[in-house]
Amino acid sequence: MKFDEALEALTQLNKRGIHPGLEGIKKLLAALGNPESGLKVVHVVGTNGKGSTALFISEMLKASGKRCGLYSSPAVFDDREIIKVNGRAISKADYARLVEAVAGANTFGCTRFEVETAMAFVYFKERGCDIAVIEAGMGGLMDATNVVTDTVAAVITPIGMDHRDYLGETVAEIATQKAGVIKPGCVVVTAPQVPEAMEVIKAKAAEVGAECVAVDSGAVSKVKLGLNKTSFAYKKFSGLEINLRGQFQVVNACVALEVAGALSLAEKAVRKGLTEARESGRFEKICDKPLFYIDGAHNEPASIALRECIKTYFTKKKIIYIMGMLRDKDVTSVIRNTVDLAECVFTVATPNAARTLSAYELADVVRKFNPMVTSVDSIEEAVEMAFMMASQDKDTVILAFGSLSHLKRIRETVDNRKSFKIDCHGAKR
Repeated sequence: MKFDEALEALTQLNKRGIHPGLEGIKKLLAALGNPESGLKVVHVVGTNGKGSTALFISEMLKASGKRCGLYSSPAVFDDREIIKVNGRAISKADYARLVEAVAGANTFGCTRFEVETAMAFVYFKERGCDIAVIEAGMGGLMDATNVVTDTVAAVITPIGMDHRDYLGETVAEIATQKAGVIKPGCVVVTAPQVPEAMEVIKAKAAEVGAECVAVDSGAVSKVKLGLNKTSFAYKKFSGLEINLRGQFQVVNACVALEVAGALSLAEKAVRKGLTEARESGRFEKICDKPLFYIDGAHNEPASIALRECIKTYFTKKKIIYIMGMLRDKDVTSVIRNTVDLAECVFTVATPNAARTLSAYELADVVRKFNPMVTSVDSIEEAVEMAFMMASQDKDTVILAFGSLSHLKRIRETVDNRKSFKIDCHGAKR
C-alpha cells in the first residue's frame, strides 16, 4: 500500500463517525497480538491543553534519555504527526505499512480513531519505546486509548464543557469520564479545576488508591509573557522558559513539571524538555508582515484563553479575524468571548463538510455581537481580503481560529501567495 492509498483508506473510515467504547478496539488489538501490553503510559485527558501538556511531558522524557512515544490527535497539518517517537513523526512508509496491517485486521467495524490508536501501539512496540505519552481523543473512560493497563501517571488538564452529546451535560459528568483513566498504582496529576471537577477526580483517585497531586497556582510567580518566549518560576524551579505563548501554557507547563516530579526526572532534562517543546497551530505565527497568527480555539474554555492572549499581546492593534467553526461546537460562546475585540470578521466554511457551519450561518451568529462581519466563499478569498485590509494599516494583526480543521488550508494559502516575496505593506522581505 502506498502512502496516498493509506490516507484514502483512513478517509473512508471517517464515515463510521464516533463510537465511544472499548469492545471494538480490544478485539482489534487482540488480533494484532496486544501491542499495548506492557507499555508504560502517561495518559493525558482533559478539555483543553492536552496536546501542549503531552508535548511538554514527552520532551522531558526524551531529554532524560527515554525512548518516548507520543500519540496526540487530531492531526492538523500532516496525518503522520499524531504518531511520534522522540519527536519524529512516523515515516510515510511505516504509516502506509501499518494502515495496511491494522485496517486489514479490522473486521470489527472500528472507527478511524480506533485504527490510528492501534497503529500507534504497534509502532511504539516496534520501536522499543520505554514509555509513551498517550493523549485521549475524547473523554477518557470510554475512549479507545483507555485500553492501556500500565499507566504510571494519569494527567488531567483543565476540564470544561465540550462534547456534551457524548460526555454529559455537567462539569461533574464530564469529569467522571475524564477520571475514568485513573488506574490503581498510578499517580494522578491534575491542573487547577473548578470544584465540581476536582471533587470527582479526588474521589476516583481515593477509590483506586492512587496518589493525587494538583498544581498549586499560588506557587507560580515571576511570569513574563512574550511573543517569542515566556518565563516563569514554579515552586523550587526559577528561570523556567517555554516557547509556547499564553498564560494557559504556563499552567500546562506546571502540570508537566508535577509529572516530572512524580517520575523523578532530573532538573536538567525538565528544563530542556520545556524549552524544546514546539507546537503548531496553537497561537502560532505564520507570517510577519502583516502579523498573522493561527489558533485552534474551538470551545468556550479555549476561547477565553484566546481572548486573554489577544488582550496581552495585541494591545493597541487592529485585529482581523478569519473564523470557521463546526456546528456541533458551542459556537455562540466562542463568538461571545472573542469577536468584540475584532475590527472585522471574515467567516468561512471549514473543510469538514459533514460537520461545518456554513460561512453564512456563522456570520449570522457573529453579527449579534459585532456588525462588522462578512461571509466569504472560500478560505483563499478570506486570506486575500484580510491581507488587503491589513495593507492599509501596519498596526493590524490577522488571526484565524475556530477549528483545527481549517488551519492547514489557511497556512497553505499564506505560504502559496504569489506576492509573498513582497509583503502586503509593499516592503521587500
